[in-house]
Amino acid sequence: MKRLWLGSMLAVVSLCLLGMGGLGGPAKVHVPEPSQNYSATILDQSGVSSDVEMLSFSGFTAISGKVGSGRVSVDFDQIDTIQFLKQDADLIARLVLNDGDTLSMTVDDNGLTCYARLPYGGYKISIEDIRSIDIKGPVTTQ
Repeated sequence: MKRLWLGSMLAVVSLCLLGMGGLGGPAKVHVPEPSQNYSATILDQSGVSSDVEMLSFSGFTAISGKVGSGRVSVDFDQIDTIQFLKQDADLIARLVLNDGDTLSMTVDDNGLTCYARLPYGGYKISIEDIRSIDIKGPVTTQ
């Protein structure tokens, strides 16, 4: 009886260990389809610059945050540049608008992700890892 129980346990453990291989592998970045295709240059905190298209924050072509006690959402077509600064526990987005005005907002950096497409694949970066975004504008198809 003891041998049967030991043999069964050995078989179960062997099956579990054999099933451990092949997990993982490269994760493909899925870029959500935004309502409009914006091109931009993203500069990350390590100084790497990337020219991208299909720019979005989790699929949305706007940035939202708190200004004072209220929430504000600004569409990409109103924005020239966004600079991100860590200030104490807050992440501040300083927007330079197309008309030259500036706006600073506190953004939620909990899981907010920037997505885009590079000429050679998908691009995904956490908002807290971005230094700046220079929005070039909508991409026109000819």
